[in-house]
This record gives sequence, structure tokens and C-alpha cells, in this order.
Amino acid sequence: MSDKQVQEETAAIAAVLAGDADAYALLVQRYSGPLYRYLLRMLGRPDETEDAVQEAFLRAYLSLASYDSSYRFSTWLFRIATNLTLNRIKAEQRVVSLEMLQEGAEDAPREFADRRDDCRPELQAERRELCAAVRECLELLPPAYRTVVTLRHVADLSYDEIADSIGLPVNTVRSRLHRGRERLGECLQERLPEEDRR
Repeated sequence: MSDKQVQEETAAIAAVLAGDADAYALLVQRYSGPLYRYLLRMLGRPDETEDAVQEAFLRAYLSLASYDSSYRFSTWLFRIATNLTLNRIKAEQRVVSLEMLQEGAEDAPREFADRRDDCRPELQAERRELCAAVRECLELLPPAYRTVVTLRHVADLSYDEIADSIGLPVNTVRSRLHRGRERLGECLQERLPEEDRR
């Protein structure tokens, strides 16, 4: 993130805290897409994901006075979203299904999807098969591994940002990410044709 973007966010947060609720729109616009894509992979259903995104932004807005500016706003927001999502998963006691692997899921609402899947027609069949295999393997990961894998590879957070977002030491994040990738690899070895593993 550039210094200019950090300054814009700092100014927006200060304006909201001073009573200008409209200033929050900058933060919503900036993080709606990344947050939607991350939560879609955690929850698996677009309608439920939209609700979770709105709830995360609302919780962040209502708690903005407690925001610690020594952290990036995005890290704080993703922590709120992660906690809400894990609570939903536990409460529903259901298997989490991930809709898409590639960033910019095609069924994402326009206001959330600022990056589209770049599947070209000639690659769609192969990628569809790969996406389905990865989706199935991600579904089999325990939530602890699924969370760090999606924060790293979907939300593109650094190890430190992931640690801040889920409240764990960086070494634990590294360990879970390593194990999660190993499990994904093992699962894909079983599901993909030999030529697709290369």
C-alpha cells in the first residue's frame, strides 16, 4: 500500500470519528472486493458472503473508535471478518463449501468483483477441472488451515498481517500454512490426472 493510500485511509477514519459517516465509503469501496473474495472462499455461498461482508463492515464501523492505527485498517477489518466467519461456521455446524478458486469469482456481484477470472475459452475446461479439484481439497481442510491458506493466497496478506488478523504468532501461521499446503498437495495428487500434476 502506498503512503498516499495510508494517508487517505487515516484521513477517512479521522473524518468518520469526527462525525462524517460518508467518509467511510472510501474504506468500503477499497476493501469490498478483496473481502468478498476471501469470505466467499470461507463460506461458499454468494448470498451468505454478501451478508458477511456487510456485517464485517458494520462491525468495523461501530468499533472504529477502538481501532489501533499502528495496524493497517485492512488487517483489522480482515480480523473482524475472520472472527465473524469462524463463528458462523461453528454455529451452523456444517461443512464449509468454497465456490471458486480463482480470484474474482464470476458470480461475484459487480460492486465486489474488481478483478475477474482470466479464464480464456480454450482454457476453461482444464481450469474448470483444476478449480473443482482444488475446491474439493479446500473443503477437506480443517478451518484453521483453510483460514490461513485463503488469507495468504486469496486476500494476499503477509505472514505478519495474517498473524494480526487471526491473533496467532507468526510461527504458528507459517506452520499452519505449510501444513495446509502439504494437505492440499496430497489431496490434489489423488484427484488430478497425472499430466495435470506437472
